[in-house]
Amino acid sequence: MQEPLQTRMMDQLWDLQLSNGYITDEDVIKLSRQFNLSEIEVEGVVSFYHFFHRKPTGKYTIYLNNSIVADIKGFSRIKETLERESGTTFGSVDRTGTFGLFLTPCIGLSDQEPSALINFYPFTNLNAIKIKDIISSLKRGVDPETICDSPADNIRYMPPGNKTVFFKEFANGSAFARATTLGEDGVLEELKKAELAGRGGAYYPTWKKWSAAKSQPSATKYVVCNADEGEPGTFKDRVLINTQANTLIEGMIICGYTIGAENGIVYLRGEYRWLKNKLEAAIDEYKKAGLLGTDCGNIKGFNFDIRVQMGAGSYVCGEETALLESLEGKRGEPRTKWFFPVEKGYLQHPTVINNVETFCAAARIIEIGADAYMSQGIPGSPGVKLLSVSGDCKLPGLYEIEWGMTVAELLELCEAEDPYYIQVSGPSGECISIKEKYRRISMLDLLARKDIRCGGSFMIFSKQRFGKSAAKFFRILYV
Repeated sequence: MQEPLQTRMMDQLWDLQLSNGYITDEDVIKLSRQFNLSEIEVEGVVSFYHFFHRKPTGKYTIYLNNSIVADIKGFSRIKETLERESGTTFGSVDRTGTFGLFLTPCIGLSDQEPSALINFYPFTNLNAIKIKDIISSLKRGVDPETICDSPADNIRYMPPGNKTVFFKEFANGSAFARATTLGEDGVLEELKKAELAGRGGAYYPTWKKWSAAKSQPSATKYVVCNADEGEPGTFKDRVLINTQANTLIEGMIICGYTIGAENGIVYLRGEYRWLKNKLEAAIDEYKKAGLLGTDCGNIKGFNFDIRVQMGAGSYVCGEETALLESLEGKRGEPRTKWFFPVEKGYLQHPTVINNVETFCAAARIIEIGADAYMSQGIPGSPGVKLLSVSGDCKLPGLYEIEWGMTVAELLELCEAEDPYYIQVSGPSGECISIKEKYRRISMLDLLARKDIRCGGSFMIFSKQRFGKSAAKFFRILYV
């Protein structure tokens, strides 16, 4: 199916932003003619996204993360050093047009703060000396890509006894092969048995979503991966894309096979632009193996392909209907909920939207079987969950825990330093005190036990951090 031309709006804007450093008045006029839109409509799209600018951003555009975790790890010192070494202040470009300094919320590197993006390449664990060296190199004309960091995955914990679900070896096509053996209904039954639920935090049963899309009579359906993890303190999807891109792709293929879709789209957050090449390389690997494209996996008539769509910096695009609007080349604003995406989603066609962790988990469950998956966790909340842990602890990073682990156990694993309160699931979640450390982490919502349902972020703060810093940060984020 030929998609409307406007679905390429984001790509066009990215090309202009990256090649020129900003989007000119002439660009807006040309785009309005190209897409048959008014200039105001194009301007509305450009102005909506954080990474699109209407004024020059410098040869080297530097985005410094100003999240609360960055703040407690030395943000102020890094900010001062960048301004001094570059010769400009944040929110502006130096008089030579060389450096543009900008602040941005969480860039998915909370386990290695302070961090920044320079021309969208990552620089981590910054200090004053490192900043001086970086700016000195850039002044000599060095390409940021050649001196950027390769962010560590920091996989700190997996269930003992080689019981990891996400990080064991994976053979391309293995999960899809078992899916075709099970059949479409068998895949749904396996996911239902495993009680897999959406890992973004809402925990809607995955099998119900896929089943609802499968039952739609439309001949055109889509599978969309929400890789726009913008919740402050969350970086689990970053690690999965970097280490398990193949299981993500295979989860999407299995979904496409199950619901009868031919097209998949990964909506990748702008902050993860540096991961785009790795993701596309994995997609190409699957195409060369005959697992994407025409007659995938030698299944006659099953045609499925995947493309990557870059986001451009918008917290709200993590909401699924806002993400759909962005995919269609519009402002990423939530839709009025007349229909669920499985009924009318991308381009008004039935669409399954799951996040990275959910698709990876689906592939693993089909690969190993629901029974093996359910051997971990607790009744009513089987299996494992990925948690992004950062803040006042000696071992920030990714933790693959069995559901049912207590907060106290997690704090011990990450060697928390004088923990006083924990922000769970980012600012949209809940703040708990150390007095609640024996609460379990699970999918259950039991008033008697007060289990914690976590989307994936655990930010730990000592007593000296309590109060003003967190309140100030969360107020800025939402105002």
